[in-house]
Amino acid sequence: MTEDKKKFSSFKDLAKQRGTPPPQPSADEPKFRFISDFGPDRKVDDIAEAQARERISRRPQAFEPMETGPACYRDTDSEEMQILASFRVRTVFPEDVRAEVGQLAQDPTDADKVGRLDLRSKCIFTIDGDDAKDYDDAISIEVLEHGAYEVGVHIADVAHYVRPETALDAEALARATSIYLPDQVVPMLPEELSNHLCSLVEGRDRLAYSVFMVFNAAGQRTSSRIAKSVIRSVKRNTYRVVQELLDGKDSEETRAVAHLREPLEHFRKWTVRQQQLRDAKGSMRMQSRERKFQFDERHEVKAVVDYPRYFSMALIEETALAANQAVGDLFRERGLPTIYRVHKEKSPEEIEAVAKQLEEHGLRVPTKEKLTGRDIGRLIRTARKKPNAEALIQRIMGLIERAVYEVHDHEDVAGHFGLARRAYLHFTSPIRRYPDLMVHRWLWALESRPEETARELKTLELLDDLNSIAAHSSAQADIAEMCSNAVGDLKVCQFMHPHIGEKLKARVRRVSPPGLEIELVDFNVTGFLPARLIGEKVEVKGPTINIKRGRTFLSFTEGHPVAVRLKDVDFLRLQILLELA
Repeated sequence: MTEDKKKFSSFKDLAKQRGTPPPQPSADEPKFRFISDFGPDRKVDDIAEAQARERISRRPQAFEPMETGPACYRDTDSEEMQILASFRVRTVFPEDVRAEVGQLAQDPTDADKVGRLDLRSKCIFTIDGDDAKDYDDAISIEVLEHGAYEVGVHIADVAHYVRPETALDAEALARATSIYLPDQVVPMLPEELSNHLCSLVEGRDRLAYSVFMVFNAAGQRTSSRIAKSVIRSVKRNTYRVVQELLDGKDSEETRAVAHLREPLEHFRKWTVRQQQLRDAKGSMRMQSRERKFQFDERHEVKAVVDYPRYFSMALIEETALAANQAVGDLFRERGLPTIYRVHKEKSPEEIEAVAKQLEEHGLRVPTKEKLTGRDIGRLIRTARKKPNAEALIQRIMGLIERAVYEVHDHEDVAGHFGLARRAYLHFTSPIRRYPDLMVHRWLWALESRPEETARELKTLELLDDLNSIAAHSSAQADIAEMCSNAVGDLKVCQFMHPHIGEKLKARVRRVSPPGLEIELVDFNVTGFLPARLIGEKVEVKGPTINIKRGRTFLSFTEGHPVAVRLKDVDFLRLQILLELA
């Protein structure tokens, strides 16, 4: 690779560095084209135009009442749908996509299975949440000599069905991610794929892309291999039941999965070792609180609870991390670019500002040339021992950048600060993330057409397209998170509206010059108490806010109780407004 290609963030940046505009095709010259199908019977010339921005812009409108889910999502005038509209969420699949999906078989055909590694006799199973419907990853483990393991991660082969040049692919690109709302999913792919044909359901033949990794007794990966496969999951498991089995609980549910006890015990041993290795490398491990809504028969919120955390979740997380890393290493070893998951470090100036704020709260950020994820993990663990833990953790997160998708190669190696990894990418969720789907495509291209694919992956036109896809996917991931949070805040407002005027048990969660973030203890939600409603001359010192009210000063400290009344619910700003009781 020439020197001017080593550090690229986008093709436009590279062109600017050269002092020339990006080349434009002439009227009689075709634009750069993707290989439309990576099967062995296709030719290099069998390609079609696929510039990301053009494919997205050509998609028809797709905001209409949804066909599934609660009634509020089948009414475009509902508050929920209006939020989706404000984020320009594509809520339905256009006719061209429906037509293509209608031509797919309900199960893989015999022709689909030709040439694949047959793993249907192996003990392969899934572990997901109780309410999950799309099972895109399954796992297996085999004991080898001298304490070694071969861990298998089997990912739904979405790329087999979602081909370039199709409306289905263009729609998946436009969405770029599935959006998980408190009571609904807006999927990247139609339900026929995400919940059925590409879902690794129990007892059904499914096409997969399998990553096999050998780990020695010390937990180090010594080799890896990949293969297109056909699998048949022996059991659909949930985190809860697997955890109860590992904890030795005897129940009807655990007896139903007792035949998996041995592989799960091996996975437990392997997972603990992987966590130890991650900790030693400076990887950040943190267990954040996740809000879960419970609904009654009328689909009204009846409770907001903290989603339970199980060790069985860490088991799946570690297998996914391992598979993602193995595939990323493969691209790096081949010296070829792809879309990586990048987590950059904060600038020294930003770190210094946050460190100064944390010091006012009794937390000292290590003074060193380079912070690690382990340092931040230690700060979080220290914060959890304090009464204002949630507020402190929010501030600690100011030391961390948001992760994004970027195109990198073996010379400009992608880094992931939080995981303390290099050349890490996303491979394990092609049902719900478009970058994973792209990695699947190019990975198979490298396996089936190595020389031809290597040439294509080095063209500037392709780098431009990959950078566009990466940037679009990053933006869509942010939009999905904001949309999910907004709908969650709406659900909280709906939940609390009947309690306007009531005096509520509460404690101060976080203070800032604008006011107090208040946790309503009996409801597990937060509201806001503006400082201007209390008094004037606001002063914040560490975890305490002082506000002058008449001739006296009122003082409020994070983690301490406070008497409040629910004054109002602001459905425009999606806030609970409080006042002192």
